[in-house]
Amino acid sequence: MMSKTTTVRVDVETYEGLKKLSQQLNQPMQKIIQEALAEYKRKVLLSATAEAFSALREKRELWQEEIEERQLWESTLQDGIEK
Repeated sequence: MMSKTTTVRVDVETYEGLKKLSQQLNQPMQKIIQEALAEYKRKVLLSATAEAFSALREKRELWQEEIEERQLWESTLQDGIEK
């Protein structure tokens, strides 16, 4: 089964960079784009997570609740129960 494809327009500089990278890595351009997108999505997620924790830390009461919950979960690591 072939997956559906579409066309995306990029400037010449981007295309040439992608083409060069494709040749260097001996990988199809599509795979490089897929991996780059996956990496970018991870970066966006981690950035959003960091921002959320930063905002949480600014609210003392909520941050204290977070710390207390973490301490509760940490105590379960020593409960002797294995997977």
